[in-house]
Amino acid sequence: MRKILLASLLGLLTACGGGNDSSSNDDQRPITENKAPTITLSGNTLAVSAESITLNTIFNDPDNDELAVSWTSSLPGVQFEQASLARTLVTFPTVTEKQNITLSCDVSDGVNPTVTKTYMVTLYPVIAGAHIEMEENYAFDGDNTVSLSASFETDTIIQDVMWELDGIDLNYEVSGSTSNNQGESTLKMALPNVSQITEFTVTLKVITEHGAHARSATVKVSPANGPSLSVSLPDQLTVSSAKESSVVPTIAHSDEIERYTWQWQPNPQPTEQTSNSKVYQFVAPIVAEDTQFDLSLTVNMKGGVSKTATTKVTVKKHIVQNPITLTSSHDVAASGQTVVVTSNVTDFSNVDSVTWSINNEFDDQYLNKENNKLTIQVPEVESYNNFHTISYTLNYKSGGHATETLPFTFHNTVATRGAIDITNKDQRFDIYPKREVMQNYTLESAVPIDDIRIVPITNLHTYDKLEVTRNNHIATITVLDNEYIASSMRSFSLIIKAGFAEKEVNVYAESYNSLLRTYAGVNETYVSGANFFLFGQFNHLEGKTDYIPAWDNSGGVSKVSNDVALITEYRQILPQEIEARMSLYTRDEADTFIINSAEITMANNFEVEGEQYRCVVEDRALSRCTSNNSLLNFETQPDQLKQVVTRGNYACQLGNAGDVHCAGFNDSPVAQVPALAHVVKLNAVNYDTACAQFADASWQCWGTDSAQIEQRIAQSGLVHQILGNHTHTCLVNNGHLTCFGDDNTPAFQSSGDYIAQLILENGELCYRTQGANTLKCPLSD
Repeated sequence: MRKILLASLLGLLTACGGGNDSSSNDDQRPITENKAPTITLSGNTLAVSAESITLNTIFNDPDNDELAVSWTSSLPGVQFEQASLARTLVTFPTVTEKQNITLSCDVSDGVNPTVTKTYMVTLYPVIAGAHIEMEENYAFDGDNTVSLSASFETDTIIQDVMWELDGIDLNYEVSGSTSNNQGESTLKMALPNVSQITEFTVTLKVITEHGAHARSATVKVSPANGPSLSVSLPDQLTVSSAKESSVVPTIAHSDEIERYTWQWQPNPQPTEQTSNSKVYQFVAPIVAEDTQFDLSLTVNMKGGVSKTATTKVTVKKHIVQNPITLTSSHDVAASGQTVVVTSNVTDFSNVDSVTWSINNEFDDQYLNKENNKLTIQVPEVESYNNFHTISYTLNYKSGGHATETLPFTFHNTVATRGAIDITNKDQRFDIYPKREVMQNYTLESAVPIDDIRIVPITNLHTYDKLEVTRNNHIATITVLDNEYIASSMRSFSLIIKAGFAEKEVNVYAESYNSLLRTYAGVNETYVSGANFFLFGQFNHLEGKTDYIPAWDNSGGVSKVSNDVALITEYRQILPQEIEARMSLYTRDEADTFIINSAEITMANNFEVEGEQYRCVVEDRALSRCTSNNSLLNFETQPDQLKQVVTRGNYACQLGNAGDVHCAGFNDSPVAQVPALAHVVKLNAVNYDTACAQFADASWQCWGTDSAQIEQRIAQSGLVHQILGNHTHTCLVNNGHLTCFGDDNTPAFQSSGDYIAQLILENGELCYRTQGANTLKCPLSD
C-alpha cells in the first residue's frame, strides 16, 4: 500500500536519497521516468462563519512513492484536519462579511516538483450587521421578579439599546453596558400572578449607525399557585326555533384541557350539536311556546381537575310566516376586524322602525346601522374573550314587533395572537435547484385570518419565487431558486395577521444541490468480525438512474461486492470494535458531487433489550437472553454470530453464514423459523412477527402479522428497516419513513432529511434523521 504523510498533522517529511555504494552496473539498468502525483478535490463550496465542512480527497501516485500532504488558505485562521486519506475537515474562523476563500493542497513525492490543487469556497457571515445572543423561549412562574440577559456585537458603533414588551403591560428595569460595538443588557421584570398560562414577547433592539437590529423571545408565565381552572358561560342566551347558534365559554386554565362535555336539559334536544367541543354549536329545537332550557359545560383538566358552569337558553316559539334570520361574516372576530351582520328582511313598507343593539354596554361609536345591515368595527379591549348578543327588532306599523338575536364573540389582540398557530410547522420540505416546490401547512386560529405573508429569516439566500397563498385553513408555500443551491437548511417566517394581531411562525426546508440524492441505508450494529450488507439507492426527482455509483468507508472494513447493483457487502478485516462510516457517492448529469453515509457499529460486547428479554453479547457470542422469570434456551447456535434481535416473548440470532436461530416462550410463533438461508439482516418487527432480509434486498416474514407486513413491503419500494408496536407499523423505504395503521392505511410520511435510525422509545415508534440528535415520535398520543 502506498504511504502518505499528512504534513498538517505529522510535519512535512523529505524523501530519502539512494546509498553511496552504487556500482557501474547500476548505470546499465533501464531508466523509468518517475511521474508526478495527482490530486482530486470535491465537496462543499459554501460555508458559514465559524462552521466546518468536509472535502473529499483522492491522492494518487503512479509510482507508489511516499507522499507528503500540506494545506494552506488565503484566509488566516482556517484550520485543517486530515480525518482520513479520503476526507479533510476544514474549520473556518468567524467573519463579518461574505468572502471568497482559496484553499490550496500541496502534495510532493520527493522526486518531482510539488503539485498544487486549489479549491474555492464562498464564506458567509452568520448574521449581517449584528449578532444578538439570547434564548428563543423563557418560562417563569407568576408573582416573581425575573431577569433576562443578552449580549450583542455589531459591525458599527452602538448608539442605543432598548427593550420592548408586546402582549403585556409590566413594570421593568433595564441595566447593562456597551463599549463601541459590543455590550450586554439585562431586563428585570415583575411578573403578575396569572390564573392561566400567559405568553408575551420581549424584543431587544440594538441601534447602530446603519440602523436597528432586533431579536425577540417568547416568555411563558405559569400560575404561581398550582393547578387552576375556571369556567363561565354567558348569563342567558335567546335563540329562535330551528335557528343555528353557538356558545363560546370563558375558560382560564393552568394545564392541558382533556375533555369538554356539554349537556342540554330537558327535551327536546337540539340537532347538529357539538357536545364534545370547546365551542358549542347547535340548531335550536322547534317549540310551540317560548321555552327555557338548562345548558351546562363540564371541563376536565389534566391532573383530575374539573369545573362545571351553567346558563339558561330561551328558545323562542316557531313563527311560520316571515321569520327573521341574521347572518354574520364572522363566527368569532378579533379586535381590529370588521364584522358585518345582515338581516334577510328586504321589504320595509310595513315597518315603522328598525333597532340594532348590542348588550353589555357596547359603545355605539363602533357601529354603523342600516335597515338590514349592521357593520361593527371591533375595538381593542383589555379582556381576552368578549361575549355579546346582537338584537335586531322590527316595530311594525300595525303595532306588533319581531326580534331576532345573534351571538357576537370577539378576542382582544393578545388572545388572538395566542390562538394562532401552524399545527405542522415542524414538518420540513425539500428545495431543489430550478424546481418549483410547494408545501402545505395547516393554520389553526379561533378567528378568521385576514392576511399571511412569507419572508426568509436570513439574507444568505435569494429566491426567484417565494410566496404563500391561503385557502381556508391551508397555507401553501411556493419556493423557486434557479441558482446553484448548496445543501443546507433554509428558514422562513410566516407572518399571519388577524385584526390588530400579528403572529410569526417559523418553518424550515432542506435545500439540495441536485435533483439526485443517494441513500446508503440506516445505522446498524453487528457483531465484530462479521460481514454485513448495505443496500444503497439513487433517488432522482425525475426517476433517472443512469449514474456510476461508488462506496467509501472510514473504518477497518473492506468492500467485496458489486457496486453497479448498489448492493454492497462489507466484511470486517479484524474482529475489533469500530464505528465505520459507509458512504455512497456519485456525480449527477451536471457533474455535481452527491454523497450520503450510514454509521455501522461493530462490537465485541453489547446488549439488546426488548419488552421481555435482555440479550447480552460477550466476546462476540450470545451469553444469555433473560427476563425477570425465565431464560431462553436456543436449540441451535450459529458458528459465528452476526446479529441478535428480541421483541415480545422471543429472540433470534443471525449467523455470519446467513443461518437464523430463534427461541421463544408462551408458544411465540416466531420461534418456529421457516426454511431460511443466506439471510443478511433480521428485524424484530413486533411482539409476534419477525422479518429477514436477503442479499438481493428482498424480505421474508414469519409470525402472526407476516402476510400483512409483506404486503406493505411489496408496495414500498426498497425497504431498509421495519418496526411496529400495538397500533402502527413503520418502514424505512427509499430513505424516508412511512407508517401504517392497523387498517393498512398510511398514518405518517416523513419529509426532508433521510432516516438514520428507527427505534422504540417507551413503546412509541420514533426516528432520528441523519445529522440530527433530536428523536421524533410522530405517532405519539
